[in-house]
Amino acid sequence: MENKQTYQSVDGVAMLVLSMGEDIGSEVLKGFTHEEIKLITHAMSKMKDIKAKDALVSLSGFFDDFRKHSGILGGTRQYITNVLEKTLNGNLARDLVSEIYGDEIRSHAEKLAWIPPDLLVNDLKKEHINLQALLIAHLPLEYSARVMDEYDEQECHELILQISKTQVLTSGLMETLKDLIDRCKINYHSGGSASLQGSKVVANIINRYSGDKSNLFQFLHDHDEEAAELVEEAMFDFFTLFNQDLETINLINERVSLELWAYALKGTNKDCRQYIINSMPQRVSTELKENLVRIGAVPVSQVEQARKEVIEIVKQMQAEEIITLNFANEPRLT
Repeated sequence: MENKQTYQSVDGVAMLVLSMGEDIGSEVLKGFTHEEIKLITHAMSKMKDIKAKDALVSLSGFFDDFRKHSGILGGTRQYITNVLEKTLNGNLARDLVSEIYGDEIRSHAEKLAWIPPDLLVNDLKKEHINLQALLIAHLPLEYSARVMDEYDEQECHELILQISKTQVLTSGLMETLKDLIDRCKINYHSGGSASLQGSKVVANIINRYSGDKSNLFQFLHDHDEEAAELVEEAMFDFFTLFNQDLETINLINERVSLELWAYALKGTNKDCRQYIINSMPQRVSTELKENLVRIGAVPVSQVEQARKEVIEIVKQMQAEEIITLNFANEPRLT
């Protein structure tokens, strides 16, 4: 009996998939998880000049592993499902398998992890909150956290409450969720949100652009006002505030409380904090500095929520034409 089972490396699997051709290779990849697919395809992308001896080692290793198997598939999910369906009523069998192995839809929901979270949430919010909660509960954990970030605080609380009430999914609910997953995938692949995604790509490029951003934005506004507005929306985040002049910051200070500023400024560098502090009268700035010391260390989630609230206030001020945000200038820190 062998001491230890060995497995193919990521590079070995990548080599195998490349050797299979596009059609068969794509079918094989469907059997891997979202994270595994990313690892394998990344390895594939780095394989340029494949030597014959390297391919032979990988393929020989695979067939050696294959020959070592006994031919008994073991207690796979499908095998146990088939046995139980012959023993019990079909729905009872499916529900029992769901309890033993976890939800039947998890593998289906995992495919949604390729969709940007904001786009998925746009679709989910059209559904009943029970369905939203059930689907989110079966997404990969890291991705589900990013999806939850797209909801406001009250919505998150309601979703968590709904998730906590769910114990076992019935067959009927699983079929409904599968339909929802399919609709979300179809909506994404239809390309209806391509312009929004394009604006995010452009925003990332502009944020790193070293040329004259003012001229660039003027060009966008002159040629496509709607596209320019989408780019500006995609570029806006908390740190955009430090690109604004003191007159704009003073107007923002009139609506943002000192306590909210204190939480939002946690984790920023000294220059950012000082820029806001210096914009205030001495008495007010002293109170803000005292608040920063008083609240001490706080959870990251609390800081992010405070920044989100500040951003919403600033966006509302811009919508009311009280301020005009500047997306072109470099930071004005002193």
